[in-house]
Amino acid sequence: MLRKILLTTILCGSASAAAAELTYGAAFAKYHDIDAGSAGSADVKTFGGAAEYRTGNLTFSGELGRVDIEGIDLDFATLGVGYTLANGITLGLDHAEFDLLGDDAGVTSVYAMYSVLNYTLGLSIGEASELDETVYSVFGAWDVTEGGTVGLDIVQIDGDTLFAGYADYDLSQYSVQADLLSSDGLDLFGVAGKYELGNGFAVIASLGAFDLDGLGGKAVNIGAQYEFTPGANVELALGRIDVDGADTIDQATFGVSYELGRRTSQRRSVANIFSGATGSVIGLTDF
Repeated sequence: MLRKILLTTILCGSASAAAAELTYGAAFAKYHDIDAGSAGSADVKTFGGAAEYRTGNLTFSGELGRVDIEGIDLDFATLGVGYTLANGITLGLDHAEFDLLGDDAGVTSVYAMYSVLNYTLGLSIGEASELDETVYSVFGAWDVTEGGTVGLDIVQIDGDTLFAGYADYDLSQYSVQADLLSSDGLDLFGVAGKYELGNGFAVIASLGAFDLDGLGGKAVNIGAQYEFTPGANVELALGRIDVDGADTIDQATFGVSYELGRRTSQRRSVANIFSGATGSVIGLTDF
């Protein structure tokens, strides 16, 4: 299921708080002008948002997004809740939903994770609405620094094992996000970063590579971003996607985004994995 979503998107675009607190919030909207040479052109619109809210020992999180490719819509969303016990164990429930051309698929999971010092290890078990098999995952994360986290999710879904590694660094002058996905017939890697020049201006760039059932390609984007108020940005980027045996795809992107805080939970749903990967590889999503 996840491979189908990623393939469609790339080819068409070819510790608890004592009081209630919004720990993370994000929203974005992007317009992509895609030119695939003799294969034609397309307008791609993407938008969405995410939030994490903590009150006492409870953590609520949600995420939603849409990719609109000339009237072909891909919607995804996730909603989760976790409760942290005094011994560092968190128990939770989350649901991820995908809708591609009216073909719905959902994954509902229960999970448990244990955090000690800067390390987290967790297990989850779930059910997918379109599959007969149970979905399992093992995940872990390490807070390398106050603003840097690396992690790995191993997901057993639809008869395949998906390895999803990531690194997320957010420092004073620059930020870097990297994602790696690998399973039978799917290999995808992307890294995206931002370097602040001062006075609200920043340089942004991403570099990605993918191989989907023998179809390989590379993607690169570079652009500029301006922060017109704290957390709110406007950006313009130019990119290119090279797909084996096909015309080069040129991409121009204009977008606006807003982000505050940083996620505190180390749990990533299938929708979280998807949005992170598409953001770092071809710049579609933005959280």
